[in-house]
Amino acid sequence: DTKLMDRILLCHLLDLAQAKLAVASGLPRNNKTFRITQSFLWREALSSSQTTPERVQAAKKLLNAPGLSLDAATKKFALSDSGMNIVVQRPSVIRDMGDSAAHPKHVSREAFKKIISRHAVAANHDGLHAILELVDPVTQST
Repeated sequence: DTKLMDRILLCHLLDLAQAKLAVASGLPRNNKTFRITQSFLWREALSSSQTTPERVQAAKKLLNAPGLSLDAATKKFALSDSGMNIVVQRPSVIRDMGDSAAHPKHVSREAFKKIISRHAVAANHDGLHAILELVDPVTQST
């Protein structure tokens, strides 16, 4: 479904942007740090600010800290009010929509069975059925 995939990919795009801003602003990083961790660090760094304008101001302060050298794309982005509003938004509408598309509250057992049958790697089918039995066991009649 294009709509669901778009939601997931926009959330991914948001994660990429927040991770890049975290690195650009000098938040802690090592080579083993995952993008999602960097995105989380960005959001955490802004968590003490309550309103969107306060978070934008805090974000710009992070990006303009002494000793930082921002690349051209980051400098240009920091001038985009609409872009900055999105990367500091809390709660994030884009993140919530992506999360609900990727992690729906309920998927029927029959839907999972159809998905497993369409999975391209047939060698995984038994394992995926075992996982389905773990998370949604068939109730046994006594």
